[in-house]
Amino acid sequence: MIKVFTCTLIVFLQFIINVYSNEVKILYKVNDSIITNYDIFEEVNYLVSLNTNLEQLNKKQLSSNAEKSLIREIIKKDEISKFYQINYEEELKSEKIEIIIANFSEKMGFKSNQEFQDYLRIKNININDLKKKFVIESFWNQLIFDKYRNFVKIDRDKIEKNLEKLIKDNSEILSFNLSEIIFLEKNRKEIEKKSLEIITSIKNIGFKDTAVIHSISESSKLGGEIGWINQNQISKKIFLAIKDLEIGEFSKPIIASSGIIFLKVNDKKKISAQIDKEKEMKRLFSFERDRILNEYSIIYYKEIENKAYVEKF
Repeated sequence: MIKVFTCTLIVFLQFIINVYSNEVKILYKVNDSIITNYDIFEEVNYLVSLNTNLEQLNKKQLSSNAEKSLIREIIKKDEISKFYQINYEEELKSEKIEIIIANFSEKMGFKSNQEFQDYLRIKNININDLKKKFVIESFWNQLIFDKYRNFVKIDRDKIEKNLEKLIKDNSEILSFNLSEIIFLEKNRKEIEKKSLEIITSIKNIGFKDTAVIHSISESSKLGGEIGWINQNQISKKIFLAIKDLEIGEFSKPIIASSGIIFLKVNDKKKISAQIDKEKEMKRLFSFERDRILNEYSIIYYKEIENKAYVEKF
């Protein structure tokens, strides 16, 4: 741990020396906001500190990823400001954000809030800056829900029918621990080109680092990890694409409404199909709703990104 931290610290010292050896420069203008080389440095520090998968990337890849992250954050912040009056000072103190921070730190492996805050202090990350990012993401998710909730159509009878059949036909079902890479392209030629680029990248630097660089999903911040999903939670198309994959293998590109998806099987197991039907129905309904809203989120962001003013200096 000490060795990894020391190596990471050396990288950042070299990076900051490069930043401060020159004057602060404006690199981008995004709508009415600007992004400087110092902003990029701070975002690199933030991304690497909260996602160790990024430590293996070179300086150019880190900078590129930080640029995309900041541009995405500004575009989302500008969009939510059109619909909500947000008092960031109050939101930073809200119970909702405290819960989000607690869940995030737990997912990172910290045993307490104090341990997480100590870590942030060592990494020179201001806790309020981190909270602000979660506030923006929280309001973005709220915007997507408010905008598209009436368009979310879930066939409850179909879910129930499939669940009953699964329970009847199987004493066990498959559960997969998955990671994803999602991208969007306009035509078949571009899809094939991007798919080849992603496959080459996976072979060279691994699935996690490739997800960080290429995936447009929010899961990219965690190296594409989406966790355990049971076979009754995914479409037949996706199940057929991954059911025969060995642990560590990834799928061919899968065309979905949210984009083109690569899925990697990190682990898989059989679990009992003897479940509480009512609880499972609620869980499946919730999962399907979130999946559909996530698709709308990706599509809506691409729409406003195309309309945003982004100038590179």
